[in-house]
Amino acid sequence: MPNTPLLSPAPKSSGPASVEFDPDVPNGYEAVRDLAIKMLHGDDYWHEQIKRVLSAAGLKVRRIEQEETHPVWTMHLTRISFDLDRNNQTAAKQIRKLLRKRGVRIRRDELSVVSRSKDWIVCAFVLELGVPGVLGP
Repeated sequence: MPNTPLLSPAPKSSGPASVEFDPDVPNGYEAVRDLAIKMLHGDDYWHEQIKRVLSAAGLKVRRIEQEETHPVWTMHLTRISFDLDRNNQTAAKQIRKLLRKRGVRIRRDELSVVSRSKDWIVCAFVLELGVPGVLGP
């Protein structure tokens, strides 16, 4: 068998790749930057994201609100099909885990079930993202 290498060496690059973005193109650099800023600190992106995650899990979101003066959020939920534990601490961990798996990073012990009556649940948590406001049904 001839002495041939199994892998050929990677081609040498002539330098770092540069991509020029046209701000007039919808997918340009400025549009991407603006979208990232909007996701972190603008409109109701986080309100909608939280609602999508909880709705998909079987919890109806009646209201989500971020307070005006600090990063405290409240959620008013109705349990539809999600198997939520009767213990409020365990239920809070379940809800936090749902959100965390889908990218809503709430720190440990910063989500609490404030009140509960049958299938109605009120939660409060701290999240330093988004803007103050209310999202209803």
